[in-house]
Amino acid sequence: MSQAIPHDDAQAAGLLEQAPSPLALLRRTAAQYPDHPALVYLRDANDQQPVTQTYGELLTEVETLCRALRALGVAQKDGVPILLPLVPQAVSSLIAALTVGVAFPVNLLLSPEAMASQFKLARARHVIVMGPHPALDVRERVEAAINQSGADITLIEVALGAPTPGAFSWAELLEAGNTDANVEDTPDATAALVHTGGTTGAPKLAELTQRNLAAGAIMAAAGLGWRQTDRLLTGLPLFHVGGSVDMLLSGIAAGATLMFPTALGFRNPDVVKRFWHLVDETRATLVGGVPTMLSAMVTSPRDGATLDTLRGFVTGGSPLPAELKRKVEEISGKPVCQLYGQTETAGITTAQRADGSYHPICGGQPIPMMKVAISGPGLSFQPGDKGEVFVSGPNVFQGYRTTHGLMGNPDGGWISTGDLGEVTKDGDLKLVGRSKEIIIRSGHNIDPLVIEEVAMKHPAVAQAAAVAMPDAYAGEIPVLYVALAPDATLTTDEVMAHVADRIAEPPARPKHAFVLEELPLTPVGKIARYRLKQMATEHQVRRQLAATSTLEGVICEDNGARRVRLQWSDGATSEQREEAVRALGDLGLEQAP
Repeated sequence: MSQAIPHDDAQAAGLLEQAPSPLALLRRTAAQYPDHPALVYLRDANDQQPVTQTYGELLTEVETLCRALRALGVAQKDGVPILLPLVPQAVSSLIAALTVGVAFPVNLLLSPEAMASQFKLARARHVIVMGPHPALDVRERVEAAINQSGADITLIEVALGAPTPGAFSWAELLEAGNTDANVEDTPDATAALVHTGGTTGAPKLAELTQRNLAAGAIMAAAGLGWRQTDRLLTGLPLFHVGGSVDMLLSGIAAGATLMFPTALGFRNPDVVKRFWHLVDETRATLVGGVPTMLSAMVTSPRDGATLDTLRGFVTGGSPLPAELKRKVEEISGKPVCQLYGQTETAGITTAQRADGSYHPICGGQPIPMMKVAISGPGLSFQPGDKGEVFVSGPNVFQGYRTTHGLMGNPDGGWISTGDLGEVTKDGDLKLVGRSKEIIIRSGHNIDPLVIEEVAMKHPAVAQAAAVAMPDAYAGEIPVLYVALAPDATLTTDEVMAHVADRIAEPPARPKHAFVLEELPLTPVGKIARYRLKQMATEHQVRRQLAATSTLEGVICEDNGARRVRLQWSDGATSEQREEAVRALGDLGLEQAP
């Protein structure tokens, strides 16, 4: 009998009542499909016999880990940082840790200093970490973080190659769980700390309960239309809700099969090269990834791959350029569906159903149990409404964990997304910009996507991002950064000519263009706009102070790109320094102390 996927509010609420935690969702699916594959893990891009774990096996491992963590002394309020790539142990660690304590899947690229402060914030006494790996020095940085913090923290190592001598191993952890102790969930307990996945470079830690996570999983499965027969090929990291909830937990709620294309996911160049054939070999029905991942996929030749099982692509996390959507659909012959959500809602809030139908570019319709309003909490969501997007539902987080306690908890259950949207005539949410990313040039509001869409139409452009550069006259001016397709060539003059000819509104035409080998990305794979803004600010300051021979360097240090550090030679005069400060003031900038 096929597992029922909820399609409306009443069905979704009923399932959440039956299964108010990720453990309960896993138990429900394992009871119905104990021998169905839950996870498929490719150890390399040519793995013809990937590691497979059934739902029955996954549940057994999760419950064993729950007992093991309890035996080690993990209590409900204790954080358990998890620093694992896309390997099966990351899944069981996540579900077990959020059941008996507070799971904290950590960004694998954090510095030791950042890890040390966040381990303290999470109240961690045990850390589950990957062993030494040629492409990721995670274990080394974790050890440095623990040494810096001076905390008494036990490392539990998941070896991806040769184990570290003397390390407390994954096998030893499992052995500690070989007891007959009961494993119970606590639906309203804080279950996870999750990095917000924005493009500002300043992630915060959102607190989510077991019920928040179960709700997010059920709602995503409903809104996206997952089927028990689906095989979801995903390269999204589990330290972000896109990977942990929208793909993993929602897949578990539906009884689908999750497939990890090597530990590095879609950041593995060998996976990108073989991508279309991997779709065939894994019999994938759907592929999940942020737009930058899709951009990498279209550079891979299809080379006869049939894609017979593929129903389409699911993407979100950042705006989808129309030209990228066109390229993906052209090479694959399959539709690209969009979702929209936030870490603060444990996943998505609106979605286009991944049913094989083609959709226009928009965020889709509110998913079951989700309330969406335009311009204010509880206001309407009707065709023609325009304004900031507000959302409410059982998946909404508890607030941000800080050193000063819980901050930013929802006001009456509603949160402001910071995104600007409008409701189409069909009742879909169309995002028209992000309030913090709108470029304001002499009073003209410019949506960066307008520029990026035009840039992406050039066949040589693989990625594009427009950001604001400070300007003494206009306040801000738009500038464009592009990365090129493999083996393509394009000059900045050619980029400027291409966009100028196709953007009708003069204020929206970028004043400068920059061609980079690759655009900076956040760990989730979004374009790191904060870094591009910093680069634009540094460029403008260097231009303004080009005649100052004693200025040796300009470094923008803050994520808002409004503060710069000036580096001077020994011969710099006080007059030159004062003139530089005045120039910064004209640009609306300040000098870092």
